[in-house]
Order: sequence, then C-alpha cells, then structure tokens
Amino acid sequence: MRVIERSKFRDQDGEISLADRLQATLAHGLGWYGEMRAQEAFTDRLQRHLDDEHVLLRNVPLPGSDLIVPLILIGPQGVRTILTTDKRGVFRARGEEWLAFSSRGRRFKKTRPNMQSLAISYAQAVHAYLQRQGVPLPEVEPVIAITNPRTHIDTAQPAVRIIHADAFEHFASNLFKFQQIMDREDVDDLTELILHPPLPETEPEAERDESIDDLFDLPEAPPSDADPFRLEDSPAARMGARGRLGFSRSQWLVLGLLLLMEILVVIVGAAVIFANTLP
Repeated sequence: MRVIERSKFRDQDGEISLADRLQATLAHGLGWYGEMRAQEAFTDRLQRHLDDEHVLLRNVPLPGSDLIVPLILIGPQGVRTILTTDKRGVFRARGEEWLAFSSRGRRFKKTRPNMQSLAISYAQAVHAYLQRQGVPLPEVEPVIAITNPRTHIDTAQPAVRIIHADAFEHFASNLFKFQQIMDREDVDDLTELILHPPLPETEPEAERDESIDDLFDLPEAPPSDADPFRLEDSPAARMGARGRLGFSRSQWLVLGLLLLMEILVVIVGAAVIFANTLP
C-alpha cells in the first residue's frame, strides 16, 4: 500500500517534531496528537495486507473547501474515507446516533462529536467532489477505525462501517472479496485528481465549494480542547474565544510542559557531553 501524507505538521519522513506538535496542539486542541498516533497505528496494520494497487491519502485538503479529510483509501474496490480514533470507553452506534456509556447514570447518552455523522460527512464531501469532476463512482464508503483495544462499540445497525482494533487485518483481507471496479491506472488517476485538482478554466482561482461546507453544518458542540475532530475555526474566531493571545488555559499548560521537556532534553544532552569530556 502506498501512503501519501499531506499534513503540514509532518516532515518528509512522516515524523512530527516538537515544534510542529506544539503548533498543531495549539491549533487543533489536545487530542490532535492522539489522532495522529491512531492514524499511524491503522496505517501500519493495513500496510501489511494491502498491495501497491491501494493508496492511502492522509490529512488531505479537499479541493474547493476548507475541509481536511483524515484518511482516504483508494483501491480497485472503490474509495473509502476513514476516521480513526484512540478514544477509550464504551460506545453505541445505533442508526446514525453515537452514544457513550455514562458510568454515573449507568446508561448510554448522546455525546459529541457524533463520530458517525462526521464519517458520513467526509464520505459525502469526497463523493460530491469526485462527481463534479466527472468520476462515475457509485459511492464513497464511510468507515470508523477504533485503534484503542480497550474501546468497545456496541453496534445496532450502524450507518457507518465500524472496525475494532482486533479486526483491521480482517477488514484489509475482506476488501479483496469485493468486486473490482477500477484498475491500477484508475486508482492513480483518482489519486492525482484529489492531490492536484485541475485548474479552473475561466476564473483565476477556485471558488469555495459551499455544497461541501454545508455537509458539515452540524450543531455546535461546547468548546473543548480535547476534541480532536473539531473543524478549524477562523483565526479571528479562535482569538475571540480564547483571549488576546489566542491561547486557552489548557493550551498554555501544554505550551509550558512542552517547553519544560525541551529544556530537560537540552540539559541531559549537555550533561552527557560534559561527562564524556572528563578524563
């Protein structure tokens, strides 16, 4: 499986530096790094079973919108958008609902974000874009991948395919049982179409695609720094919500902890070098 990374917070080797992690955490909240680790865990497991006819696009900006799609799997069997999470707990996927078990109330209750709604919206957005480009693709399948082995999802006819941590290999091998609707050239063409969209013929720059943005017109959840699935707000909105410098109290805490870690690494490194210079 070929993996193409498009996150601006990863280097050419796919690594996340301390500075990039700090910037991403401040921009997207405390859960961002956990989401990146979940993507890596899913990618590593999938890569062992899928061949080079499959392409996995990670953190790709969807042309014509402000949307960044976490994972897009393109293969001879079609296109799938995949939302990974390392959240721990007991959840229930019923229809399009996403419920979390509350130990205090001893019952399931609705929780934010609704992972199923997000997964469906990603798939619909990618499908809408490909249709406008003239690609006769019947559908884009939404998938949720749970990377935490201690997380359990109670499914009751869910609207989205849900894969538990112990079923990644089964998901990969099961793909080969589906009818092939594309060949290697088609897969490469779709990949190129998403990564490098054709330039508009009559306008100097592509217009914002309101139809895609409308798919994510979901009810606002209370602001939470721990929500890794929150869509980006405008810089002005973030500054208005977090203060003059644009940082919340929890993000200042993360900033301080990361800076402290960096200082400790420098001190330890200096001590090692000094010790090696002694006779």
